[in-house]
Amino acid sequence: MNKLQNRLLGLDKIYELITVPGDFFEAVKRQKLGSQSLKLNEITAAYSRRQTFMADLACDTRSRWQVLLAHITDFNFSVCKKGNPAIHDLFELKSFIYHYSEIKSFAETRDISSYDLPDLQELFRLLDPEGGKIPSFRLSPLYSTALRDMDKTRAELSRKLQHGRRAFLDEARNELGISNLKEEFVLARAQSELIHKIQNSIYFKLSRENMSNLTFSLADSSETNRIKQELATLAKKIEAEEERVLEYLGARIAAHCDDIKRAVTSVKELGWDFALAEFALRYDCCIPKIAKRISLKQVRNLPLELIVQEHKRSYQKLDLDFSTGANLITGPNMGGKTGILKCMAQCAVLARFAIPLPAKQASLPLYDFVYYNHAGEAEDLSSFGSELVAFCAALKQAGRGLFLLDEFAKGTNPREGEALAAAVITHLSKSKHTTIAATHFTAPALLKGIRQYQIKGIDANTDHAKSEDLHERLRGLTEAMDYSLIHLCSNRKPPMDALRIAAILGMPKEILELAETKD
Repeated sequence: MNKLQNRLLGLDKIYELITVPGDFFEAVKRQKLGSQSLKLNEITAAYSRRQTFMADLACDTRSRWQVLLAHITDFNFSVCKKGNPAIHDLFELKSFIYHYSEIKSFAETRDISSYDLPDLQELFRLLDPEGGKIPSFRLSPLYSTALRDMDKTRAELSRKLQHGRRAFLDEARNELGISNLKEEFVLARAQSELIHKIQNSIYFKLSRENMSNLTFSLADSSETNRIKQELATLAKKIEAEEERVLEYLGARIAAHCDDIKRAVTSVKELGWDFALAEFALRYDCCIPKIAKRISLKQVRNLPLELIVQEHKRSYQKLDLDFSTGANLITGPNMGGKTGILKCMAQCAVLARFAIPLPAKQASLPLYDFVYYNHAGEAEDLSSFGSELVAFCAALKQAGRGLFLLDEFAKGTNPREGEALAAAVITHLSKSKHTTIAATHFTAPALLKGIRQYQIKGIDANTDHAKSEDLHERLRGLTEAMDYSLIHLCSNRKPPMDALRIAAILGMPKEILELAETKD
């Protein structure tokens, strides 16, 4: 589904509720939700892993998993294949292996065994020659005798350079008769006599200046200059030896390429499973059974539920049992028909990604696609035209679809729209697809062989028309509405509740009387 369809069906809100531990898994989430939906065997295996994780998180391991996974960061995997890593590549790789190994160890203690987690300790030891067992990497002198010797020489030369500069500074203090001289100092331009004295000495050089001040720094003596030249020559030799060591390490790492790839793939799956298991526990979701029937117990349209709760109102969970053929829902305006259709769309799409469903129990088939007739409009077509074009395109899609029709053809004249809606439902009832249609038209409700449901609707004793406050009227209407479905044993015309709802919402009495007269 595209972004617009996800937004109209509330799927984008559900995806936002799935939180992942860190930037690495944000990329995994985008990849998972942007990819093609899974095959049946992949869904079954993924749901099994996520159920195992849910059981583990219920044992108060959530924060530990969160911390471990949050430390996983990305690295340039191509260096494992090309064999020419830079030092920062090895730093990132070692950090990954370090934190990956902690995850592997914790998974083993928790009996989380569904993942292919290769042992990378040999590779970690290669990147940790000093045995520090830390995630950071440096090109240790222990990798090469020549490097170790040159490192010692560099340290000795650095000490000599430091000593030589101190000696030269002491000589400058004595010769210039200024005991508080430092390696770098600033003089105001007004101190012209001192500036002249400093500039005419061999001890300091002008390093920078501005309108007000001059900055001097200690110059090099012949001895310190010689040492610097030695260090520069040594640096080139060290660089060449480091390149040789990096080439050696690259070749060793390349031999572990397959294991590294398996580890990355597995930790991605493990982290994504953790995120979905945590989502399931946080929002009371279940692992559905993939079956030939549709049965959802205490199912919720999760985004709608959160909005309702935010407004301090109660949300009604529903039991939905539909035929896998054609189904029809009738009921009053504002009775929740659209909410039910969107809820079905959400569950069908989530199941294709093996995401736990917001229900107590759930059984449903897998659908190759979901069509909802209000999931987008073309710029150059009316709403009715867009609806027909999208419907015809859905009919041509391969596989078995879930067709969700929300007052199909209501955008044209009622007589033809009613005939078209009845024809579409009849056609779909003879196909391999599952259809759930909500309508106010009479003709579809009288079709034979279509399983029909009705929203229970408004409590007959409810009367909130006396209140002057619109919010109070809406609250009263919501509280009076029973959104549950009744399976009708025989065909029945849609209920006539529009005038009653209009009265509750404040429609003037004289208009209602005119409408009743027309009726």
